[in-house]
Amino acid sequence: MSTPPHHPPTSYGSAASCHICGAIPAVHAVVRGHRGLVVTLRFLTEEGAFCRTCGTATYRRMTSDTLWQGWWGLLSVFAAPVTMVMNIGARSRIRALPHPVGNLRPQLAPGRRVLARPPALVIMAALVAALGAAVVPKLIPHTQPTFTAGDCIRNHAKWPEQDLEEVGCSSPEAEYWISDGDKCWGKDWLLYLEYSAEKKTLCAHPMSK
Repeated sequence: MSTPPHHPPTSYGSAASCHICGAIPAVHAVVRGHRGLVVTLRFLTEEGAFCRTCGTATYRRMTSDTLWQGWWGLLSVFAAPVTMVMNIGARSRIRALPHPVGNLRPQLAPGRRVLARPPALVIMAALVAALGAAVVPKLIPHTQPTFTAGDCIRNHAKWPEQDLEEVGCSSPEAEYWISDGDKCWGKDWLLYLEYSAEKKTLCAHPMSK
């Protein structure tokens, strides 16, 4: 009976096995997390030899936890992003490994990518909303109403501030009627020049009720 040919074991560049499941190949890495506690904070680490599967699961879990637990404190606002940046090196080493073989214990489930998990989705939605609130109003053209003598208006602000809108003179919302500026007296108000269609002084007189 012939002896089957002997195939030397594949070299993975390291004799280390995953400290979680026992599979090879594995690489030593430190995966960090951060937890803000309002008045204090905690830096978390998981260090050891990780295979690709268990290392990916550990990185995704700790990064996702940092995304929703890492902001609750003044210092944590700065510590959380630094922690996630520090994990980039560990993530790169873990991802460079081939698929693990020979696990002796159950492997961790990697689960969804960090950006597909609820904490990341909530943060991205908040950032998009904040960006939209800051940018969209600037993209909407602002039309400044202008008036001439004889128009009727209402003021949405409190005088002397002016946020004026033209309304029909027969409307119950009409508060003032407009004349040329040289006819102001008593409780009248001079309009800002930008409200004048002809760029001359106008005066707002209270409507007689």
